[in-house]
Amino acid sequence: MTEKRAGVRRRAAALLLVAASTATLFTSGAPAAVAVEQPWMNTSLSADQRADLVLQRLTLTQKTNLLIQSGGPGIPEYGIPAIRGIDGCCGSFSSTTATTALPVGLALASSFDTDLAQAYGKVSGSEARANGYNALAGPTMDLARTPYSGRLWESQGEDPMLLGDIAAAQTRGEQSAGVTAIAKHYLLNNHESRRAHVDVQVDERTLQEVYLRSWETEVKEGQPGAVMCSFNEVAGEHACSNSHLLTDLLKDQLGFSGYVSSDYDAAHGYADYAAGLDVAGPGWQISGPNLQAAVERGEVPAARVDDAARRVLRSMFAQGIVDNPPAGSFTNPQPAPQAIPAATLQANGAVAEQVADASAVLLKNTGTLPLTSRTTSIAVIGADADAYIDGGGSGAIVNPANLTTVLDGITARAGKNVKVEQAAGTDPVSLADTLPGPAPVPSSALSDVQAQYWAGADGSSGTYIDPSAFAGAPQLARTEKQINLRTGLSADAINTSQVAPLGFPLALQPISARWTAKLTAPATGTYGLSLSHLGTARLYVDGVEVVADAGTTYGTHTAQVPLVAGRTYDIRVEYTTDAPNQFDGVFNDQAGAMLRLGWTLPSGTVPTNIQQAVEVARRSEVAVVVARDYTGEASDRGSLSLPQDQDRLIEAVAAVNPRTVVVLATSGPVTMPWLGKVSGVVETWYAGQAQGKSIARVLYGDVNPSGKLPVTFPASDAQPAQIGTKNPFETVTQLNPTVSYDEGVNVGYRGYQAKGVTPLFPFGHGLSYTTFGYEKAQTKDFKTKDPSKPAQVKLQLTNTGKVSGTEVVQVYVGKLPTTVETPTRALAGYARVTLEPGKKKNVTVDLDTRSLQYWDAATDSWVTPKGKVPVYVGTSSGDIRLTAVLDVM
Repeated sequence: MTEKRAGVRRRAAALLLVAASTATLFTSGAPAAVAVEQPWMNTSLSADQRADLVLQRLTLTQKTNLLIQSGGPGIPEYGIPAIRGIDGCCGSFSSTTATTALPVGLALASSFDTDLAQAYGKVSGSEARANGYNALAGPTMDLARTPYSGRLWESQGEDPMLLGDIAAAQTRGEQSAGVTAIAKHYLLNNHESRRAHVDVQVDERTLQEVYLRSWETEVKEGQPGAVMCSFNEVAGEHACSNSHLLTDLLKDQLGFSGYVSSDYDAAHGYADYAAGLDVAGPGWQISGPNLQAAVERGEVPAARVDDAARRVLRSMFAQGIVDNPPAGSFTNPQPAPQAIPAATLQANGAVAEQVADASAVLLKNTGTLPLTSRTTSIAVIGADADAYIDGGGSGAIVNPANLTTVLDGITARAGKNVKVEQAAGTDPVSLADTLPGPAPVPSSALSDVQAQYWAGADGSSGTYIDPSAFAGAPQLARTEKQINLRTGLSADAINTSQVAPLGFPLALQPISARWTAKLTAPATGTYGLSLSHLGTARLYVDGVEVVADAGTTYGTHTAQVPLVAGRTYDIRVEYTTDAPNQFDGVFNDQAGAMLRLGWTLPSGTVPTNIQQAVEVARRSEVAVVVARDYTGEASDRGSLSLPQDQDRLIEAVAAVNPRTVVVLATSGPVTMPWLGKVSGVVETWYAGQAQGKSIARVLYGDVNPSGKLPVTFPASDAQPAQIGTKNPFETVTQLNPTVSYDEGVNVGYRGYQAKGVTPLFPFGHGLSYTTFGYEKAQTKDFKTKDPSKPAQVKLQLTNTGKVSGTEVVQVYVGKLPTTVETPTRALAGYARVTLEPGKKKNVTVDLDTRSLQYWDAATDSWVTPKGKVPVYVGTSSGDIRLTAVLDVM
């Protein structure tokens, strides 16, 4: 099997935590030998006792130096390292050394396996430590309120109990490696569009039952050393400035004993310390000497700095960082990461494979899968089938240690006697494909696409572009495949798409651009040539202006143009980012450049690149279409449709090959208008470096798929709004949007149940190559006087098929016995069970007590209503096999 790093760009980008880690503000060597006694080095003492002993000795300068996110001096004279953090929701980031690219957080959640989650965390923690870091920014705990979220793939789904379980286990794994886990993003960070300005309005009951519930599990069971507060506002106050969130809820109610660190540039002033912030992240200069000066002039209470320093010290002692600091901890500036030993990468790679295997979700199968040795030819179709598939932003692992692409994996597993042919079918995806609107004109219809970019031009606010916007030599000129652009952090800061980024400074500032190209139509007819854009744009065909629009808000503008097959047309597009609020000075959430030249085709027309893929599929026994999206930080999706006309590609391939299997490598849910025409569908998410090996094993049945959906797949783009969650992309041009969480506690699958809306695939769905029988459900009642003993559900599970398989038994509770409105169905427990064919097992599932309670805002407390509670046992939230009744006494 060929090991590749196809399409991987090693970019030393400005990251959330990395930027300051090589600061040269301080210089020091190893901790100096001191004559004074250091009683805090007594390892028989608790972390709290040791922290208190150090704190008694510290000067104000030492305390404030300690509260520097990355790049500080630490306190080497007392053996205390500086905080040195690195991004790491889905593996440990490094732009210079190879690290293990784990499957993303949503994939991990699909396993419903906390043991695997702990092993996953240990991989990330150990590699962060090996690279000289003592803090890791992960897990990502942003509940999947909306399927459009650009960072959906980083987190662990839409159910608060599952999210808390998986995150807590990942945290335990990270910290077992001797680093501090920085769980993120606290709290209500569900929108990437205008994330630094969006004001979330949520009632207290919903806050407690849905969004804080997973953090309660994380704090009590994961015990993270740190929590990262988020960019957004909650009830008019930024999360990192919000005393209700940070002090009342996190520290007081949940009992969090670690330190709160802000996200990059998410602090807002010295008053944040009084609200409960302990460490100001990079990008906001209110730490170190500046913080000391603020204390000395009375702007920040000295007691608050003492508490913050004690929290940092406690976390370092609790994680063993003081007793066993990573190599180079007392060398400033921080040494460059060293190569991780091959044996370590090999062992960690095995965990990446296990997670990828356990997370693949078989959505549909009518008999083509699993493939057998009788298959003699396979078409592997997809522009990214032979490339690294990952998202963009701080969660991406850009330098995977041992990558196999899907084409690699299938070719190797099929063997030398099987003919494997590849066809791209479409162009590779990029961040521009998060934009809603018609599919981009493909490279098969365009030739000689010449792009020119000018930096900093403001353009004009009128319909026509100011010619001065294109004055002088462009800052960047190059050939491109398409006219399809979206800038921002996920397009340029860390790029894991095959489409080359613009680079800095073009990625994060106003620009003007001009594209020229030759367009050749695949058939004669009338085409809808469109510009989907924000900012002034014009389209010319053979020198004639056919579209001109000021683009003050994002939209699509189309001209119906008759084209003749085989004839070449001159295309010119001119564009300036001059819309209101398009660049508002906050790079974390600005709209940025958005423009696409799209088209709609005459009926029956198939683009040339799709025609080529169809011919490969026609002559193959099985067609495997690898379909993907690309999303990332600060960029929500505008649509749930597969980008780059991949829906059309799948339809065309399935029309000529009834044994078409679609492998989805997506950030989350997508719509599937072709579902009834294909033989099989497997969701593999962004599966990390083992994507090729794992997908091949699943397709061939070497691995029996056992993953379950941790998010609901809507049947259409209209359904999320029907349950109360609008697309956050709609706020992209609003400077200070307000979003009200009116759906209350009915988030995700609960909302579908409450509204009677049938999704494409329900939460918890996932098929197997075998079948399972459910029998004999019994319940063990819950006694409120003895809450330490959980309610239980017992059942008998049988593998009724012909091969070994793993089932995730899911237990849901119905409406609680109270007049207060509670969810129709809510996950209360689950169990992952492996059985050989014909074997039975008695399964006991403990139910989470919170699922039997609701939050009473009037008394600020959990209420456990007594009475009978319906219980549903099944293989998904929509496929219930057994029912029972639980008594709460």
